[in-house]
Amino acid sequence: MTKAGIDIVCSNIIKINDIEDIFFGIEEEEIPYIFKFLQLEKINKDLYTNGRFEIGIGIDFDGEIVLNQKKYSKDFILKENIKSSKKKLRIFGQNAARILKGLPLKK
Repeated sequence: MTKAGIDIVCSNIIKINDIEDIFFGIEEEEIPYIFKFLQLEKINKDLYTNGRFEIGIGIDFDGEIVLNQKKYSKDFILKENIKSSKKKLRIFGQNAARILKGLPLKK
């Protein structure tokens, strides 16, 4: 059985060091993730919620970061930008994992 985790799909225009704190936050919550770059500017919901896991993070060329779930009907569950502080990005990652685990979010 596959352990639950988070799919992360990112436009290849984004630099990995600009988003690494998201990974750190997810890892702190001990949730696995799969990360991949795509040669696209706009990362739509289907690209990061139709993978092995049905919860994912999409990161567009403009730095917009969204967390969503396949069955969630709104535009996003959580939203942030790569220009946010490292602390906010880490909390974004933690909260993504906490949603998956069914725990309350951090502020």
